Amino acid sequence: MPLFIYFLLQLSLISLYVWSGAKAAGLWALVRPGMGPEVITHYPEHLFLMGSILGRFDIPLEVFVLVLAQGATVLLVAAAARRASMGIRESLTVAGRRYLHLVIAAAAASVAMFAGFRYPLALIDGIAGIPRGLGAGASALICIVLQTFLLYAIPFILIEGRSAPDALRRSFGFAGRHFVESFLFALVPFLLTVPTLLLSLNPQAIAFQISPEFLIHVQIAGEAVQFIATYLLVGGLTIFFVETRTTGEEK
Repeated sequence: MPLFIYFLLQLSLISLYVWSGAKAAGLWALVRPGMGPEVITHYPEHLFLMGSILGRFDIPLEVFVLVLAQGATVLLVAAAARRASMGIRESLTVAGRRYLHLVIAAAAASVAMFAGFRYPLALIDGIAGIPRGLGAGASALICIVLQTFLLYAIPFILIEGRSAPDALRRSFGFAGRHFVESFLFALVPFLLTVPTLLLSLNPQAIAFQISPEFLIHVQIAGEAVQFIATYLLVGGLTIFFVETRTTGEEK
């Protein structure tokens, strides 16, 4: 339910962009520096730009909002794995008490993922003769490996009460000891998002071959798949974390 609430928030943002039209063109233009608001008021250009404009909100929302939903989900899944009882309100309250540590860990992870994708991609693109798709694939693989080592920061913060820096350090160690399982936790949900990700890369082609309005469906489908993938990721790693620590792994 916490992740579903976040999914509804994303749907609300999409609806706001689609239906606000010219009334909020100036506001949306602020998200893309250098782009005039008149571009967003034109049809179907505003739909072409929807993914890139709304994508600018991803990192702030992930750091300050999604991390709370993920934390509450970790607590709910951990309680279920231990045959304990915990309600949604209680999970959000407990996660809220550790909100600062969750935000610090999420911000550090976002910076690492951004750097892990942007800089290798720029380096590979600068080498003549290497296809751009190969660079994007290599950067994506680097990000998956980075995510693998950062997966367990939230469980360490909420289940074991660690500080954000200590949780990040311990997450690296835990993932290193269980790399294969952790890598699969990061890889499989990512693979689920690949089809909608590929559809979003060339909105003009979709608009001309199908219809501009189909881009709205692609955006909604992307958020729906992301919701499912996030739940599988958070739920799977939490169960694995709880069971592994319960069996007596050295803390």
